[in-house]
Amino acid sequence: MRIRFLVCLLGLRYRLLWAQARSRAGRVALVIVGVMLVCLLTAVLALGGLGAAVAAVRLGKGELIAGVMLSTFFMFALFGALILGAGINPAFSDTALRRYPLSSFERFGARHVVGLLEPLWIFVLALDLGLALGFAALGVSSWWVALTAALLLFSTNYLVARVLWGVVEHIMATRNGPLLLMVLVTLLFQLPGLLAPALARNRALLGNARLGLWLLPPFTAARVLAGAPAFVTIASLLLLIGWFAGLAAALALLERQPLPSRTVTGAEAHWDSSYDGVAAAFGPVLAPLGGKILRYYVRSPQLRLNYPTTAPLMVFVAITFARGRPDPLAGFLTILALISVVGFLSMGIMTMNVFGFDGAGFRRYFLLPAPPGLVLRAVALVPLLLGAPLILLSIGLWLAFWRGHFDTRMAVMLLSSGFGGMFLFQGLGLWTSLLAPRVMEFKVKFCAKQPFASAALMMGAMLVMFGLVAGLPALGSKVVLGHWWVAPLILLATLGFYLLTLRAGARVFGARRERMLSMIERGY
Repeated sequence: MRIRFLVCLLGLRYRLLWAQARSRAGRVALVIVGVMLVCLLTAVLALGGLGAAVAAVRLGKGELIAGVMLSTFFMFALFGALILGAGINPAFSDTALRRYPLSSFERFGARHVVGLLEPLWIFVLALDLGLALGFAALGVSSWWVALTAALLLFSTNYLVARVLWGVVEHIMATRNGPLLLMVLVTLLFQLPGLLAPALARNRALLGNARLGLWLLPPFTAARVLAGAPAFVTIASLLLLIGWFAGLAAALALLERQPLPSRTVTGAEAHWDSSYDGVAAAFGPVLAPLGGKILRYYVRSPQLRLNYPTTAPLMVFVAITFARGRPDPLAGFLTILALISVVGFLSMGIMTMNVFGFDGAGFRRYFLLPAPPGLVLRAVALVPLLLGAPLILLSIGLWLAFWRGHFDTRMAVMLLSSGFGGMFLFQGLGLWTSLLAPRVMEFKVKFCAKQPFASAALMMGAMLVMFGLVAGLPALGSKVVLGHWWVAPLILLATLGFYLLTLRAGARVFGARRERMLSMIERGY
């Protein structure tokens, strides 16, 4: 590859990164990623590098400790790439690189060399090299062997993230891709809990699982760092090279496959659909607007990703959590905590950035023959119509599997928790939509960057959920049921907050419409 072109591309890439970092969203992302990196760096300095190598050698478990640490670095990189979207979005497309005098192989290499030199991957490389140099400094393995293993592991880590990203993009491009991806992720998180009992009962299966684990790149590199015999070291290096070559070939093949297209031309418009029938409850003035908003929600990938799976997932978690607990009502306390966010998280970011998905079309709200208060009311009531049935469905589904005690107090608490949480978080979502709207594509891609206000609200809702899951069982079912009357009071308080939000939000919407339009059109 011609080095001067690669240097030019790297210079362009880091100029783009610096320009993005100076924006408002870029500064927020830098703070979040910086905190994560500092925390991990502190842990590495305390336990990693030479210190980890010394501890591993002294304990006589160098291979195991190296494998665990390299696996931690490996998973950290995958989390940062796939969940946070750091260091994975291509800086240059193949079409853009055709302007340079590069062959197809050189274009492929240039794009991914530039990707390897993103800040996230440089940090991961430093972690891998630090541990490798720690083992080499102790004389456990030779310098060149340790460095080769670390570089191969680092490159393999990048390729795994790129291949997984490409697979996710192809899945999301299909009609039922969001739902399929949600099911796959749910099964992935539940797989360890499902496999643990089977592995405990079947020693042969456990041995095969351990063998498969030791063939993975982090543990293969760990054998090299821990000073395995020459034959094992050579075989491990060849296995790492095989991983690298296979993943590179898979990535090249995947990039040649076009994304599925679902564009429909010449579709006929229908004005008397089921959406319009439901929206007729808004009255003759707002029925067209209600129908439009309802279509927006139902056709949104966010809703299709979260809505069908939220209720079954919550019920499954509640039933699983109740097993082996001394409190017979542990399952009830868990579903009582989880159901508080069902009517909110089931619609994803839609309720937290209501006007951002309209883009420049937000100006059409100015032309409606209705005051701003009525427009905001229509925008706010549609997610309530979608969230309320899901809360009732979640309670009914949980009762179908619940075999313990159930009485009127528990029913009141479940309804109060579900609807109270919906009123609270959807009311807060209206405020983020009014005060911090940000333009977003309607067909939200996987791991799309969310506005800071929406991301903060979603994280706050999840923290409340996890806090209730931990706090209610700690209080015990007797204390919780003894104070059952608190739940209806919370419901009344959240309902009051929601009604006040509609009233005050109408005035804010009328006064800030021009500023909201400017924020949406500017994109920040």
